[in-house]
Amino acid sequence: MHIRYRDRSNEAKAAGLFDILAALSADAVASFPALRPHQRQAWHAFLVQVAAMALHRAGAVTLPETGEAWRRLLLALTPDWPDGEAWALVVEDWGKPALFQPPVARPANAADYRGRIEAPDALDMLVTAKNHDLKAEQMRDAADDHWLFALVSLQTQEGFMGAGNFGISRMNGGFGSRTTLGLRPQGPPGGAFRHDVGRLLAGGRDRILARQPALAARDGPGLLWLAPWDGQTSRGFSGLDPLYVEVCRRVRLVREDGRLVARTAGSKAARIEAKALTGRTGDPWAPVPNDGEKAYTPTRAGFGYRQVARLMNPKITVRPVLATATPGMAGTGLVFVFSAVVRGQGKTEGFHERYLPVPGFIAPLLEQHGDAILDRIGEVAQERADEAGEMGRILRHALLALMRGGRDGVRLDDEAAQRKAASWQTTYDDRVEAGVFDDAFWNEVAERDGPHRVPWRVRLAGIARAVLDEAAVAAPRTEVRRIRARAQASSLFERRAGAFVAEVKDAG
Repeated sequence: MHIRYRDRSNEAKAAGLFDILAALSADAVASFPALRPHQRQAWHAFLVQVAAMALHRAGAVTLPETGEAWRRLLLALTPDWPDGEAWALVVEDWGKPALFQPPVARPANAADYRGRIEAPDALDMLVTAKNHDLKAEQMRDAADDHWLFALVSLQTQEGFMGAGNFGISRMNGGFGSRTTLGLRPQGPPGGAFRHDVGRLLAGGRDRILARQPALAARDGPGLLWLAPWDGQTSRGFSGLDPLYVEVCRRVRLVREDGRLVARTAGSKAARIEAKALTGRTGDPWAPVPNDGEKAYTPTRAGFGYRQVARLMNPKITVRPVLATATPGMAGTGLVFVFSAVVRGQGKTEGFHERYLPVPGFIAPLLEQHGDAILDRIGEVAQERADEAGEMGRILRHALLALMRGGRDGVRLDDEAAQRKAASWQTTYDDRVEAGVFDDAFWNEVAERDGPHRVPWRVRLAGIARAVLDEAAVAAPRTEVRRIRARAQASSLFERRAGAFVAEVKDAG
């Protein structure tokens, strides 16, 4: 198995899994050319979980920088397969495990694998049947790493896809998503890999156990593709390693005339029986709402400023272990990462990803105060989002007055006016989005260059006023009605927007 990558000099290289771990540990990887955007977090999570699990069991804290050292560490996780079958992409004997491919429980079960997939993008978890955003089954001349990344994506972030196709345990229900909220270094993947592995070894694993005590305090099963699976029964959640890497589908890769092909079989039960947990499995990257009932699942809206504010607000969301800070943590070059493939019933609602860089002047605060600064970020984000929402409601009322063409009164239930106003409300949101997390936001987090509330509200009023003016020009009305409608809308807006801004001035 060859995994292609570009080194920090942009030279094209290829290596096996053990050497890839060594290169990441040495921060020598710039990118993986075959890795698709929606596969990035799944690949990162797999490498981090496996590396941290192996180092923890070896009692080590230093990441080795040789492939041979990583080979010894990973083979120690699979003592029944000392020749490395469990880390190989293709193993001809189906009675043995292959990477992310459970052994066939009995020889007779091989007949279950009647499905045949000839392209890795057809194996992957994205629903592309309609050929809209991504074309289906285009990778007919695929390399090993295309299959590897598709397999990792399928087995660690897929959901329910109809009878016989169950999803992973680390999401809220079959139509949920494995959501990522992480705080890690920006730049090449080696920095994020080393950071996350180090955090898990330096107390992160223990914090996962504190949050999910059903997991094994000592060495429980961690690689769920090692045990045979006949598809008839599930394995219980209790006793798994806190960093367990799961599989959710029965798949075996074979070589036919030099090409890889996937053979697949259905199952009558999920690999892990964890439905009652609704995704609260201790996933190091998964945010959980404060009510504690289920893991967070984003909507098709993705990670706009309102969603980011909710995820960062400690009163609403419990941040995952790898999105927390501790005193002494290096704060330079950090970025918040939000990502998820949002799933619907039999469809994909899109891959959503957002990066929120943390300015350098926040670094000393993170080092000194740790999570208290993250709480402050959430507090400021929520205040800004709430105020943007309030100004949005003021704008909406003015738009409805405008779209009613000068008729007396604002009817909030006027569906025709609502439809006409909707696109302008979207324009407002888009413009707010572009400026929520600006320099002024981070200055407010650091409580410098204040005050902050009045300037933000004034900016919101300016954005909303500009949108209202544009809508007034575009409104298809006779000139007399246009003048009357614009006057009504402007009067309503200025009265309420002025009160909105004055409210903070008076409080100050």
